[in-house]
Amino acid sequence: MERNYLPVSIDITGARILVLGGDEQAFKKIQILRRFGAAVEVVSRRIEDSILKLEIPYKLKQYESIDLDGCLLVYSCLNNHETDLQVLADATARGILCNIHDRPELCRFISPAVYQNRNMTVAVASNGLNVHNSIQLRDHLATYLNEHIQKIIDL
Repeated sequence: MERNYLPVSIDITGARILVLGGDEQAFKKIQILRRFGAAVEVVSRRIEDSILKLEIPYKLKQYESIDLDGCLLVYSCLNNHETDLQVLADATARGILCNIHDRPELCRFISPAVYQNRNMTVAVASNGLNVHNSIQLRDHLATYLNEHIQKIIDL
């Protein structure tokens, strides 16, 4: 069944958001989340130096459902099907939205490719089916908007 996601904007300022995994994909998610003011925490058995340098709370351990306590959202970048299914089940049972990296069929939300300039935010999403195209379109829009943003704002 193809999913159809409602694009919404969520205030994540100060919200506890859990990222499971310590690799490059987790690092990219963390960077975006921090840009929007989230209180990001990481749980993983291994964490790359790039994440450690961010000086955010982390736990070097295997995921447990208790890790979800107090979370608004959870991103799983573990690339472990069994654990991802457990994370999804645990999050769903607690009413926490869950995103499983590269598995749109398991996601309860997706993060679009985002362009932000001042108080204007443009999000481009493909229902998780073609992330590369979403990023390309976002980049084209960003180029255009960077050149014309003042004219657009003044309308």
